[in-house]
Amino acid sequence: ADVGMAADPSVNARLQAGGIGLVTMTEGVAAFSASLTPRGPAILGTTVLKWSKFLSTMPEVPPLMSAFASYKKAAGGAVAETGEKKAVSMDFIIEAIRQTTGGKVDPDAPLMEAGLDSLGAVE
Repeated sequence: ADVGMAADPSVNARLQAGGIGLVTMTEGVAAFSASLTPRGPAILGTTVLKWSKFLSTMPEVPPLMSAFASYKKAAGGAVAETGEKKAVSMDFIIEAIRQTTGGKVDPDAPLMEAGLDSLGAVE
């Protein structure tokens, strides 16, 4: 892509640091081919994930991903225990957006003004 965060050369490194890989041309073609299969799934997505890295970026494993909870590693490398829910402060959110966009974030401005487009939101 030539626009948005996908055009930034540092995006690939940040995604991989968070356990998200890029779909290769071969993987993309295979996914597209699978989407054309009669009576195939109505919705198909292709994502390359390193579960231990990806889940370690989250405070807890979301219920949708609970089947992969055993891959979550604690900071010391041990499998993390799921625990109680924790509150997330506005400062935490602003810092996460700042790290994603690499710039200053005004909490009262639209996220697009901070440089957070659709790819950045997924990140």
